[in-house]
Amino acid sequence: MNPLLYKDLLTSRGLTYHYYASPATDSKLTLLFCHGFPSTSRDWRHLVSFFQSRGYGIIVPDMLGYGGTDKPTEPKMYRHNLVCKDIIEILDAEKVEKSVAIGHDFGSYVVSRLSNHYPERFIAYAFFSVPFVRLVSAGVLKEMLADSKRRYGYDTIGYWTFLAEDGSEGIIESNWESFYSLIYPHDPELWKTHIAPQGAMKESLLAGFKAPLPKYLIEEDKEIASKALLGGGLSAPTCWFKAMLSGIEDEDNEGIPETKIYPPTSCPIFFGAGNQDRVSISDAGIKSFAHTCFENHDITVGEYHADHWLILSVPNEINRELETWLESVVAPA
Repeated sequence: MNPLLYKDLLTSRGLTYHYYASPATDSKLTLLFCHGFPSTSRDWRHLVSFFQSRGYGIIVPDMLGYGGTDKPTEPKMYRHNLVCKDIIEILDAEKVEKSVAIGHDFGSYVVSRLSNHYPERFIAYAFFSVPFVRLVSAGVLKEMLADSKRRYGYDTIGYWTFLAEDGSEGIIESNWESFYSLIYPHDPELWKTHIAPQGAMKESLLAGFKAPLPKYLIEEDKEIASKALLGGGLSAPTCWFKAMLSGIEDEDNEGIPETKIYPPTSCPIFFGAGNQDRVSISDAGIKSFAHTCFENHDITVGEYHADHWLILSVPNEINRELETWLESVVAPA
């Protein structure tokens, strides 16, 4: 991604966001990309190069706590109503009235909340790995964490508890090589034993677990990511998990009216899932869009032979199917 196309914006709450921006040409749509944990805007590089070359407008922020964006270490700063307002201010600065919001991992959570808080600003939504995330209280979320073992035979997101613990960032930073091996596994099955279960990630880090890089990453990718993430530390990125599990977002949830708890039916939805993802189970994500609350939505699903990081491992397939969706479903809508 061209470093000359990055900008900085001071938001109304005094936080500076670093983001990539390229204007649309020939009346093309503008795409907003939101990354997850532990990433930066660079995770979207394969999709950005593809869609930018076709004239689409592109906006890709380093999300709060990452890369060149400010890194507050108070979980309350990550409340979804505040983060969504930040994103809208970026769109305003770029004079983008309506766009397509696209999220991966925790970015899908942000896109979900954008659909609640600012539905008038988006014409479609795309979710990768993590589907639309419904509004749930911290208490219900903890029950869901506990229930995943019954549903899937193992804890799927037990690692959230560790990441929300005070001091987890220090353990990650002190065992970075191990952490990187875990987050980007050469064998997706490792997540079932070394990340997903309660306590597994912490135990694996302290034991110094290491493994080769997956085929879709090279040493340069690791060096760039390590510099970006270790340079700012992990205290800020882990605040996303602390905010989710602490209950400080419950008030934000309660403030969303019944009519806005799901995306508007006028907005098409794309969901892309990796069938080798052992944390965000593809079958569960696909079934979530079969719920009656989505019966009047236009849903497109793409399932890929990929792990959680499908935007890195199978970008050509995703670009092809996302472009088809944008041209045949979203643009004519």
